[in-house]
Amino acid sequence: MRIVCPIIAICLAVAGELPAATYYVSPHGSDSNHGSFHSPFLTLSRAAQAAHAGDTVLVSNGTYGHENAVTGGDSADTNASPVVLTRSGLPGAPITFKAESRGGAILDCQLICDSYFDLGNTSYIVIEDFVITRGYREAIHSNGSASFITLRGNQIDYIANRQSSVNYGLDGMYTSAACHDFVIDSNSFHDIGRTNPTNLDHGLYLQGWNFTVTNNIFYNLTRGWGIQMANGLTNILVANNTFAFIAPADGGQIMMWNNEAQVTIRNNIFYQAQTAAIAVYQSSATACAVDHNLVSGSVPVIESANGCAIGTNLLGANPMFVNAAAYNFELPASSPAAKAGVQIPGLTTDYNGALRPSSGGIAIGALEPATTPVRQTPALRTTRLPRK
Repeated sequence: MRIVCPIIAICLAVAGELPAATYYVSPHGSDSNHGSFHSPFLTLSRAAQAAHAGDTVLVSNGTYGHENAVTGGDSADTNASPVVLTRSGLPGAPITFKAESRGGAILDCQLICDSYFDLGNTSYIVIEDFVITRGYREAIHSNGSASFITLRGNQIDYIANRQSSVNYGLDGMYTSAACHDFVIDSNSFHDIGRTNPTNLDHGLYLQGWNFTVTNNIFYNLTRGWGIQMANGLTNILVANNTFAFIAPADGGQIMMWNNEAQVTIRNNIFYQAQTAAIAVYQSSATACAVDHNLVSGSVPVIESANGCAIGTNLLGANPMFVNAAAYNFELPASSPAAKAGVQIPGLTTDYNGALRPSSGGIAIGALEPATTPVRQTPALRTTRLPRK
């Protein structure tokens, strides 16, 4: 039982001594339960109400619906999400939401809830290993001042697959200019965007400062870019991601729009990009480096230098994916991407959790070369859920 104390210093001391709790969620649970292993909650929203700094919400395999969070439609100013976070973690003691097994817990908005998570103004939150699908607008909503957020191992897909004429993007995740210190690692983003080609929709629409985007796989994003860098974005590392298949007619699989600073784009694979791997629009960047990327086809790595220092990149190279048509983006040892990247401090594993070499060249892209026999990538979901 948690203690409510009127003296802040005493409260902090007591809270620091409390052991971290694990709350369990199951499709067979009840929100009137205690949230224990033998008495799990039914919904993530109930678990979010219970969790404090240092706690973990462990979600059993199964499908979790919109929990009566219903969109007000494109004209509404509100955001309806099943999980609206109001409580933050602490440095070294985040609040963690984690699926029991990677891809086993499916958070399905059913095109009824606007997004599944609303981060609000919280900090020190971890969201890990879920499938987050069929959001009416987004998978994760971050229009406040969220900070120190980690997204790892999630599949974000089939977002906003509907008709819409709104003039703002419908994205896997949107961050406002007040957001900062996000780690977006080892996720997949695919099939995001409306069914009628009006405005552009993206995997990630990023504003704010201090972003690390590593080991992710972006594919089938035909309505926009894998990453839209918005005006004022500062201090972003985009490294060891895989971008696949043709993006919109404007070209590119990353878009740099207006002014950015302290941008590093390194060790990424750009496969079947159109016009260029990186598109620019009225873009001026400072302290920007683009190097050690692999770009297939006959397009340049960036449309114009726009202030970026362009280093050595592998242009016109075939990454030799195991089976790109089946969305298996693993690399054989003979791939030109193998051992062609440069070390990234702190990047010790790949998309699948395999260790990257601690010295010498690491692979370009999200995945280290597979050993024989080729290991399939189980985490990429390629079929839709049935409509309900």
